[in-house]
Amino acid sequence: MGSSTSTALISAVQVPVTFLSMLEPEGLLWPKQAELQNNTAYDYIVVGGGSAGCVVSSRLAESGKNTVFMAEAGDDPPIIALVPGLFSLLPRSKYDYDYRSTKDTYAAKGQNYYTTLQAGKMLGGSDSLNHLLHTRGVPSDFDTWADITKDSSWKYDNILQYFIKSERLVDDPILKKYGKYHGTSGPMGISRQPEDTQVANLLKSFAEVGNPSVLDLNAENTLGYTQPLFMIADKKRQTPAYSYLKNIKTNSNLFVSKNTRVTRIIFEDNKAVAIEAVYNGKTYVFRANKEIIVSAGVYNTPQILQLSGIGPKEHLEQFNIKVIKDLPVGNNLIDQVSVTLVYKLESHIAFLPNLADVELDPTKVPFPVLVGSVALNKSQTDPDYQTYNLLLGQNTPFLTIACAQVFDLRDGICDQWQTEVTNRDSLYTVAALLQPKSRGTVRLASTDPSQAPLIKTGYFTNKEDLKTMVKIIKDFTSVGKTKYFKKIGAELAGLDLDVCADKKKGSDEFWECYILNHAGSPYHTVGTCPMGDVLDGQLKVKGVEGLRVVDASAMPKIPRGAPNAAVIMLAEKAADMIKSANAN
Repeated sequence: MGSSTSTALISAVQVPVTFLSMLEPEGLLWPKQAELQNNTAYDYIVVGGGSAGCVVSSRLAESGKNTVFMAEAGDDPPIIALVPGLFSLLPRSKYDYDYRSTKDTYAAKGQNYYTTLQAGKMLGGSDSLNHLLHTRGVPSDFDTWADITKDSSWKYDNILQYFIKSERLVDDPILKKYGKYHGTSGPMGISRQPEDTQVANLLKSFAEVGNPSVLDLNAENTLGYTQPLFMIADKKRQTPAYSYLKNIKTNSNLFVSKNTRVTRIIFEDNKAVAIEAVYNGKTYVFRANKEIIVSAGVYNTPQILQLSGIGPKEHLEQFNIKVIKDLPVGNNLIDQVSVTLVYKLESHIAFLPNLADVELDPTKVPFPVLVGSVALNKSQTDPDYQTYNLLLGQNTPFLTIACAQVFDLRDGICDQWQTEVTNRDSLYTVAALLQPKSRGTVRLASTDPSQAPLIKTGYFTNKEDLKTMVKIIKDFTSVGKTKYFKKIGAELAGLDLDVCADKKKGSDEFWECYILNHAGSPYHTVGTCPMGDVLDGQLKVKGVEGLRVVDASAMPKIPRGAPNAAVIMLAEKAADMIKSANAN
């Protein structure tokens, strides 16, 4: 099945009644639309109803003492957003901002020169369409945040409580061995999927090349390969739009306005006092008695701040925007640039001819997944790269769905891989550089808030990143020399590239060529309004009053893992800081 056919299949998938019956009627799942009146005042205004926005709004509203208004540019998530096995249906739908980078003829060749950048446009934001992984990063990441902010409260030993507070872990082996690192009564359910024989063989192979099998990368061991934790519990995706808001969605002090685009923040005497927003074609002003919290995401938060006069002075003046505060907003975009590799694995006598013959449980991720955190120098305690490994059955469309629909690589790349793995299982691997030195930017394209911002990824602009990625590929592909891989005749697919034909296969020059033709985003972008440069350690915007940023853009350094778990931790901590600052 080719990539274009697989992509078309995505839009034709029907959701069986047998598992829809486990869900509540869609209209009861989410907070109702607030009735809006111009110049209404609330204690707190939260701009953005994504991962962080849902967490902050929930915690600020749960006591019933304060009024909380949350404005979200998207709508309610579709009911399929709660179905883990259907995560591939949401990218590039109306529930995704579906941003593209500016043209990049150097590092975006595998995506027709424009890197795809997913960002959820619905309650729960990217947590309602992401790949469900729950990886925290490593302790030194957060200790570095504490150093940058000169605020010891960000040290790992101090923020661990917020990871624990957010979680409801459903996994007896992990709880028995690492229970002190996890929560069992938090809003967000997390769990693992069962192991199978092929996963066990892969784990043994990675251990054979120095990467031990570990039970839990979110506990004491931060290096090795594991079957990861997912944001899945009770057969549902645990997006904060559901897991956090479900218990307070009918509270009389919580006001949620969907399909509401915040166009700017209004300042009086250097204090953020209100927001301007558009709903159903009408412009409203909503005032904040205490604070405004911007949680619009790594791309939209800097856009809103810049439209409001907070950003690089020269850039704002180009658009005749009054400068409230000259700050490097949008200057520090960090993404764990990734490259995809595909291994041909076992061949079976009996094989599945089409998707109709595949028995799927839509309440689970539809294939086994392994996550590896690996240090290039085996004496290190922190990883340099992370791999996300999908074990895909032969002659099913999952490879081209992952390649073309989820990661948006060119059809030619996806079709070549699919052709080469015919009648064989495959290992689809996304290898991500955890601590890139390259930086991108987010800038205004115009003063029209509905126009997408200009996003430069900056991938490999620091040449050291490309050299490190070559080392990563060489380190990862050493697994091809292990007993199991040799026994089944495993080999890499898709290496016959016309564009790299003048390079010796396996040489550094070949791998550099391969990387630049297969690179993309793992959708782990952070850092566009970082603590230290734009925010203080309390997440307050420097030089103004009444304004904080609470989302992935606040991170001064990217965690060594998918940032989602750290975003939720950050929002939990922020809620406590906000409540403490406004206790009187």
